[in-house]
Amino acid sequence: MALRFSYREQSAKTGRRRLLGATLLALVIVLFNIVSGGRVTAIARSITARVSLDAQAIVENVLGRGYFVSHATLAAQNELLQGQVAALTERVALSDTLSAEVSTLAELAHLATSTRGITAPIASSFISSPYGTFLVGAGSAEGVTSSSIVLSSGGTVLGRVTSVSAHASTVVEIFASGHSLNVLIDGAAITARGVGLGNATAAVPHGVKVSVGDVVTAPELEGRPVGVVGHVDADTSSASTQTYIGLPVNLSVLKYVYIVPSIQ
Repeated sequence: MALRFSYREQSAKTGRRRLLGATLLALVIVLFNIVSGGRVTAIARSITARVSLDAQAIVENVLGRGYFVSHATLAAQNELLQGQVAALTERVALSDTLSAEVSTLAELAHLATSTRGITAPIASSFISSPYGTFLVGAGSAEGVTSSSIVLSSGGTVLGRVTSVSAHASTVVEIFASGHSLNVLIDGAAITARGVGLGNATAAVPHGVKVSVGDVVTAPELEGRPVGVVGHVDADTSSASTQTYIGLPVNLSVLKYVYIVPSIQ
């Protein structure tokens, strides 16, 4: 027990000595600061400012040259490149569209050398019409009549004009759903029945030779082509061969047609 009290007394004395020493050191620093005209305070402020500047420099170095800025720079460059790719893609698409239009117009100009007519833009989509009709941007003022026929740039019949205004005309597709047309396949007279969107079916007698790719023409349209055979049913048990006919034109992208004002 005496040893325990002796140890505590020793520790207390040591603590008091340290506190007294720290107090004396603080007093000496304060007196020196007063005598030196605040030099200690200035030194302390200088050290604090230096530490702050060093810390700020380290932070700026990490943020300005390290991972964070590199990552931000890469993200910005990636966004810029994506924008440039999108712009180039749009330009390529526009260039392809213009090239296709130029090619179509060149074909129409060539067609005009052998067939009297006019070139007209399509004013409404084939696909959007539920009745197999579409509008063209030419009418009576341009010489279009209700007996006119409408051709693709390759000379295939797309439809017939049914009504005309001053600068616009309504055209019914040659293979509109429910419409029928007398056609020739390999010299044989066949009735083609339209199913819409440039397609038709025909029951061809077995004695008539018909193959995929055969051109289908219409006598009532001056023997002009109206489509090609796209498929022949192989069923031999029937008295006729079911034949599928389609326009050799992508109607969804068609923009110009050639109108023959009257059938000669």
